[in-house]
Amino acid sequence: MVSFNNFYFCLFSIYYISLNSDAYRILVIAPFNSKSHTNSLESVAKALALKGHQVDVISHFELKNPPKNYTTIINLHGSLKETVNTWTLDMVEHFQNVDTVRILVEEFGNNFCELMGLEKMQRFIKNPPNDPPYDLLITEALGATCFFGIGHVLNVPVVLVSALTELLMFDDILGNPKTSAYTVSFETKNFRIITFWDRVKNHFWAQYGNYRFFKYTEENQTMAMRKYLSLDVPNIREIEKKTALLLVNAYQSFFGIRPLIPAVVQIAGIQIELSETKMTKELKIWMDESTHGVVFFTLGSMVIIEDLPKEILLGMYASFAKLAPIRVLMKIVNKENLPPGLPKNVLIMSWIPQIPVLQHKNTKVFMTHGGLNSVQEGLYFAVPMIGFPLFGDQPLNIRLLADKNVAYEMNYKDITEKSLNNALHAVLYDPKYREATKRESQLFRDRPMSATDTAVFWIEYVIRNGANSLRSPAMDMPWWKAELVDVYVFFFTSILLISYSVYFVLRKISSLICRILNPSFKNHKKKD
Repeated sequence: MVSFNNFYFCLFSIYYISLNSDAYRILVIAPFNSKSHTNSLESVAKALALKGHQVDVISHFELKNPPKNYTTIINLHGSLKETVNTWTLDMVEHFQNVDTVRILVEEFGNNFCELMGLEKMQRFIKNPPNDPPYDLLITEALGATCFFGIGHVLNVPVVLVSALTELLMFDDILGNPKTSAYTVSFETKNFRIITFWDRVKNHFWAQYGNYRFFKYTEENQTMAMRKYLSLDVPNIREIEKKTALLLVNAYQSFFGIRPLIPAVVQIAGIQIELSETKMTKELKIWMDESTHGVVFFTLGSMVIIEDLPKEILLGMYASFAKLAPIRVLMKIVNKENLPPGLPKNVLIMSWIPQIPVLQHKNTKVFMTHGGLNSVQEGLYFAVPMIGFPLFGDQPLNIRLLADKNVAYEMNYKDITEKSLNNALHAVLYDPKYREATKRESQLFRDRPMSATDTAVFWIEYVIRNGANSLRSPAMDMPWWKAELVDVYVFFFTSILLISYSVYFVLRKISSLICRILNPSFKNHKKKD
């Protein structure tokens, strides 16, 4: 009887192992202490865990109700200055007026490398688990490329996740074709490329921005890797070139068409597909009862609305009051900082589950700062927007949507009762906004595979086939070869030589013909 039970136990064990033979162990590192950036990495990690892979996460935020195979092994919370619900307008205006590349490198790049020096990080780096070992590293693709070095130490492929669209520096890292003729540089601050000078300006800033990014990071981040990882770690530029795959928070219908190598994969909307957030019972009742419609207003997870100047807030109050019976839902962290006089049709909450609210049938307008996750969520659920871009990529996001009649663009400094009345009236009652948003929403959703399935497939592909399976030949070429500079020089030189040769031959032939047809020409030449 015992042997019979053992026989069936062995069969069950073999069957179970066969079911899980394709499960991998994956390390995810999210060094950026921004909730929106971490959402992208968390979503990819969650998708892999739901597929059955063992996912270990190092992050500033712990996922609530994680899947079975999702484990936060190191919580970085408190190691950097808090960003959630802490940004005032002074901080926003500071970031509007600074050197973007320098901030990207120093604030969100070189400084983050010091996280590797934390005691709990050092314990992990020096004694990574080997039961089983990791098959892949996934990390943030913003400015702290030093974390790519952990993949080198673990001897595993590195996959990057960008919470933003494809920044042009990724083209250099991955050998992707550069398209500054029509793809806007993050530094240009001119979000329409129309004229010759637009192209000149955009191309200059694209090249100059990339040069400065690599210049400012090379020494500092190479030193950080050799200090905290190993003295044998190569230069950061060599580490970057080993990147196997980049997953970007973008989609062609939003940012436009551009050539992408197979190693650059668009997964915009993955956080929407995997969201499990729900409204509280009280909020759901309020939303269900708002049959005349709801205007939803939030400035994201960082910037606080109540820090807006009093005159702007009072102008909003007056405009919102005129909307009744339409209701307004506002995210306000500290209601004590609001001026008195909040209209009766306005509900304020310190935390609002954004995706369920946007998904609700009664939500008619989304007033937003233009963060990429936020505008994509509004687009996904076909909610027209009023955009108040603050800094970073937000002006570009809102401008692109405004050009498609999905959003009404405003400067937050110019908000008055009248200007907000005009914006709300346009988006609520002009059918072009609702119709355009429905069409763009359909385009955004129309894909061969969901964002979740796309991300999982290509990550598993890299693990199955190796870090070089999607590698572009351009990654092994100097820039002047990849950009065909030598070929253009050859063509130009050849044309000059051929032109001169033709000119020389024709001149000789012309001179000969003149001598034959006009003998006096020859005598004249002799007299001379």
